[in-house]
Amino acid sequence: MPNIGDTQSKARKLLPIIYVLDTSGSMNVEGRISAVNEAMRETMDVLKDVAAKNPTAELKIGVLAFSSGASWVTKDPSTGAPALLDLDDFYWNDMTAGGVTDLGAAMTELDNQLNRSAMLVSDTGFKVPVLIFMSDGGPTDDWESAYNKAVANNRWVKSATKIAIAVGDGADRGVLTRVADGNDEAVIGVTDRETLKRLIKVVSVTASMINGKSRTADTNQNEIVEEINRTMGEEGKTQPEFTPEPEPEPETGGGFAEGWDDDDDTWE
Repeated sequence: MPNIGDTQSKARKLLPIIYVLDTSGSMNVEGRISAVNEAMRETMDVLKDVAAKNPTAELKIGVLAFSSGASWVTKDPSTGAPALLDLDDFYWNDMTAGGVTDLGAAMTELDNQLNRSAMLVSDTGFKVPVLIFMSDGGPTDDWESAYNKAVANNRWVKSATKIAIAVGDGADRGVLTRVADGNDEAVIGVTDRETLKRLIKVVSVTASMINGKSRTADTNQNEIVEEINRTMGEEGKTQPEFTPEPEPEPETGGGFAEGWDDDDDTWE
């Protein structure tokens, strides 16, 4: 007879949270890359606690770094292929900064890997994925063509909930707004390393909580932005309260429901 705990765990849909991080040379300025490294270590610890309280979603972490080209930080330890990792299997190795800002290369990697033949394999389906972009500059490659191709051809990229962090005054907010589905409110600016550290944690925790519930991608983005603004404005508070909601019946008709169908990659 199967263990009840194992059955419940397997029934949870996977929630991919993918960080798309600028590691170009300018990230060395004012200790930005070290702030990112510190924040990611702390964030993973916090997310473990958040995930343990979520009865409907199992978090999976992906990290894609871009500078002169783009490469996946999260890889299958047995094959070396790009992969989404369980929180318990994820260990943050500090990144270094150097090179230019090839955002287009990152978009191509997302297009190549976010599909059933690569990173997205599950017997239980998926929640709406989260893409967290961060950059302190402007693209140095043909990012627009790569972005347009990814959004046009890859429904996972198109329908993901997207949040962008603009680091410093040199970040191209216009580009980040395009990447965040044209929503300028979903581009959050930060100018100092301590706020950057806190923001990465708040964005990660808030997105994991909200996308762990059953909403549409647009609703998720708007609610995440509202919660981030509220949380960042409250002195000393870095983690919103988690209040899980019961799973609704699958939606029919237009719009997106809360999971991907395993047979045809459409929302259930």
